[in-house]
Amino acid sequence: MIAWLAPAALFWTVTALYLGGFQLRIEGGGGLQHFIGLIATLVLYLAIYGVLHMLLRDSVGPILSVLISCVVCTLLLPLLSRAGFMIVGVKIRSAAHS
Repeated sequence: MIAWLAPAALFWTVTALYLGGFQLRIEGGGGLQHFIGLIATLVLYLAIYGVLHMLLRDSVGPILSVLISCVVCTLLLPLLSRAGFMIVGVKIRSAAHS
């Protein structure tokens, strides 16, 4: 149960830095769709974390599996957020390439 604390806390911090700190345009939808897109991104993030943690736990140990799974999910966050927001019809685009 404690193994889920690290990715849950890390998600909110890294997502705030990614969505708020980079030059991104979020196109379409309203506040409710954006919120649901964020929750969908959280579900995708935790699902991938859970699968990776389960696969790695026996081979590298519980602590390293948490660390490796968190790093991989964090590196995948741009793709996961685009997929999560796309579920509700919202697109995330780079503002630099507009």
